[in-house]
Order: sequence, then C-alpha cells, then structure tokens
Amino acid sequence: MTEHIETSILQDPADINPRLAQLGLTREGLIRAVHVALAERNNATGLHPSNAAGTFSYHHGVAATRREYLGDDWEVDRRDGIESICNDALGIMVSFCNVDEACGDDYPKPRSEKGAGAERASGPNLFAHAGAGDLVPHAPKPVSGPALFYLMVDRQGRAELTRPVIARRTFVAALERIFLIEDVEEDDTILSLDTYDIADDFEPQIVRK
Repeated sequence: MTEHIETSILQDPADINPRLAQLGLTREGLIRAVHVALAERNNATGLHPSNAAGTFSYHHGVAATRREYLGDDWEVDRRDGIESICNDALGIMVSFCNVDEACGDDYPKPRSEKGAGAERASGPNLFAHAGAGDLVPHAPKPVSGPALFYLMVDRQGRAELTRPVIARRTFVAALERIFLIEDVEEDDTILSLDTYDIADDFEPQIVRK
C-alpha cells in the first residue's frame, strides 16, 4: 500500500522565505521570472496563432528562471524532455508551467498535458492502484531522485512554486505548495485569445532517416 503524507502549503512570507532559501531560491527572483512570463504573454496579438500567449509565457518563463539562477549551483537541465534548471547538490529541479488556477483550494492543473518524462520525474507508478478519493489532502511519499518543482503561473498573474505528483498526464496531487503571488487585480488588458495548447513538457523523438 502506498504511504501518503499531508501536503505542505506555505502562505506566510515568514515561512516562505526560509523554505525558499533551503531550496536555493528566492521569492524575489521567482516573482521576477513570473513578471517576464506575464509580460511576454501579453505581447501576443490577434494576428498570432491562438496558442501564442501560452507559448510566449512558457518559453520566456523558462528563460527568465534560468537567467535568475544559473551559476555555480544551478545548471540547465533537459533530462526526460523537461526544460528546467537543476541543483545537483540540493537534488532539486525547477521548471515552468502555465496552469488553470494558482494559489487556489484545489491543486493547479497544467494548461497542457505532461509527458511521460515528467511523470517519471515525479515518481513512477505512484498512482497505479489509487483512486481519485485518495488524492486529497495527501500525496504519496516522495521517491528517491531529484525533487521536481514547477513555477506555476495562471492567467491572472497568481503564482506558486509547487512539487506536484503527475499521473495520467496531469497534476493529481502535490507534496508541497509555496504561494508566491496570491492577490492580483483583474486587468482588462489581459488577453483571452490563447488556448495554452503548447508542447511545454515534450519528449524528443528520434527517427531514422
């Protein structure tokens, strides 16, 4: 039987900042990356493809996260087709993801399906025998290997850093959620033209010529 633990949720800056320091990250750096992703998303116009806003947000969110942290401890990582940064000393990977709703009562859901690589990184076969009723408010005990966190951002600008459990190509639970931006003002300039149908967790396919 799978051993479960209660999801950790941090909302108070007094708790968030020390925890992020343990992860080799800062709230300010993550928020700067969020702002870049939101700004680039809003560069999409009605002339762009319908998924442009989500694609712009993802690509620039990944790049901004890397600009913030690459250095002595963090390196670019692309294992299992996941575009991320990795701190081998701490055993942590951080990627970027557009989600339906961040900092809500329910676990965020990715705007695009996650690949098998992401599911393996979050823990193989954790939900092979679990039903939907087993997922809240607990998650399976983590397995060995780098801890995969996502910087999750929704359309309204809310953001959280979360270590999800991935199964059936989506997020089904979370081991840890760190709320970064909870309160946002509705902005009439935010575009609603995107579908977020983007390949943001793809696995490269190798074919013979």
